[in-house]
Amino acid sequence: MYTNIPTSELIKIIDKARQDNYVEDSLKLDIIKLSNIIIEQNHFQFSGETYIQSEGLAMGAPTSSIFSEFYLQHLDISNIYNLLLQQHNIES
Repeated sequence: MYTNIPTSELIKIIDKARQDNYVEDSLKLDIIKLSNIIIEQNHFQFSGETYIQSEGLAMGAPTSSIFSEFYLQHLDISNIYNLLLQQHNIES
């Protein structure tokens, strides 16, 4: 699952959460900068070779579970309203 998280969209979601929760602009820059650094450092080894993962979150990284949970929570919150509307329209 981690490799399927769209990281460019994740940064936008983090920024929107910052705006919605009134985080100071100076802290916002730090949050975005650190998030980008963590997301971009996707190095792993396989059979003695070192690779750079170009998409998604790193497997096994402690932060990947936090970032993926953040992304999935966003999907739940943003899509639940649309799903309820669709269900209501089908039943009407």
